[in-house]
Amino acid sequence: MKRVCFPPQFQLLGIFSSKGTLILLVSLLVIGFYSCTTDRSVDSADFEKDTDGDGIMDNQEVLNGTNKNNPCDPVQNSGYTSYDALNILWSGADCDNDGINNSHELSNATNPYLNESLDADGDGIENALEIQNGTDKDNPCDPAQSAAYTAFNASNSIWSTADCDADGITNGDEIANNTNPYLGSNIYSIPEFLPKLSELQLFEGPLADLKLNDTVHEYNVSTPLFTDYAYIFRSIALPNGGQMVYNGQDLLLFPDNTILAKTLYYPNDERNYALGKKVIETQVLIKKNGVWNVGNYFWNDEQTEAYLDEGAHVVQIDWIDNLGNDRTVNYKVSPKILCFQCHNNNGSTRPIGPKSRALNFVHNGKNQIQYFIDIELLTGAPDVSQIAVLPDWSDNSLLLEDRARAYLDVNCAHCHQPGGSYNTNYGDSFEFRFETAFEDSNISEVKVAIRDRMATQISSYFMPLIGTTVIHKEGVELINEYIDSLE
Repeated sequence: MKRVCFPPQFQLLGIFSSKGTLILLVSLLVIGFYSCTTDRSVDSADFEKDTDGDGIMDNQEVLNGTNKNNPCDPVQNSGYTSYDALNILWSGADCDNDGINNSHELSNATNPYLNESLDADGDGIENALEIQNGTDKDNPCDPAQSAAYTAFNASNSIWSTADCDADGITNGDEIANNTNPYLGSNIYSIPEFLPKLSELQLFEGPLADLKLNDTVHEYNVSTPLFTDYAYIFRSIALPNGGQMVYNGQDLLLFPDNTILAKTLYYPNDERNYALGKKVIETQVLIKKNGVWNVGNYFWNDEQTEAYLDEGAHVVQIDWIDNLGNDRTVNYKVSPKILCFQCHNNNGSTRPIGPKSRALNFVHNGKNQIQYFIDIELLTGAPDVSQIAVLPDWSDNSLLLEDRARAYLDVNCAHCHQPGGSYNTNYGDSFEFRFETAFEDSNISEVKVAIRDRMATQISSYFMPLIGTTVIHKEGVELINEYIDSLE
């Protein structure tokens, strides 16, 4: 028999009844209240029941005309995730009719609502439906999807090698890096000398972390540049759609609005980088209308920002080297006017480091030339095996001559070459570019001068000239050994 609730009019009669009657009415009210509560619980349980585990309540399926006992009715698209994976009916069903039940699909990291064999490009849409919709069944990024899309097949090689958010990182790498393959940062650096380094948008997060934005790329050169033992972090930021062009063994050709940046810092303890670092300056080159312009950003003591600054500074740096020795240097930040001494050639400013032969080596696990080719930021380059390599002067396993010539190339050749500032100003013909044949370099003729200039104790006279305040002991030893071999 169905229980009923007492109406308010009946409940109020107790106010005017005798004491016994009042007790009876109160009892009936309690029973009636309990009856009403019980009815609501039963109705709620019925309402929230999902027999087949498809994520749709039974009463809704009845209203919709779908089968509340069939976990694959209604048919869902490949992005559907509202199912109950623990429901035995749902887990034993095969909603995409590929011969693998839903439970095994989840175990295999495949999609229980997508027959992968019928989805050529792995975008989560079967071929027939793509043809019907007018999208490309072989293009995993057609149709375009929102950042919330998850119905792709990550194991599909076509999908994993594509870059659906055009951020320079393949879909597969995005998954491996736990980033979103449909959400690129698309933050491009601003090629202007703005007052603050952060405003150029080269970095993301706290500036001192030196974490580059997704559209900015780290690079390095194969042989170390000496700047009072400072560490150097280099980066390239190209404009949206811009590419570098291979130019033989010389500097790569860069499009307008390229930013090249070089940040110099010292770790507090070379034995443990986790103890932090002191960042001093970020040197910047920006190409506008075919012309390279220079600027320098000087970092504050708090390491929270760097400011555009054309002046000279001296910063005392204390650190512990990798042998546990306490080291000190009065690092010299050169004024802007001296930048042109190194970066000028035949009256034009240009970069120094990013030559193809200096980039043709493995850095961060990848050959840099090949990396830029793979992400379509470098065009016109041959196979990397056909590109020369600038030797690492610090690698003792290499030939002495190669190491010494590489040292002179990276530290001295920007001034000592045709069109370089020293050769232009003083009319000298010797030059230190690595690719120049020894007999054409005139090194033998000036070997005594090279030895004297590198080892002199006269401040601001020893080589390398710019950006150094101390003699480079290891460099002097290398060049002396090389010169001795020529005698």
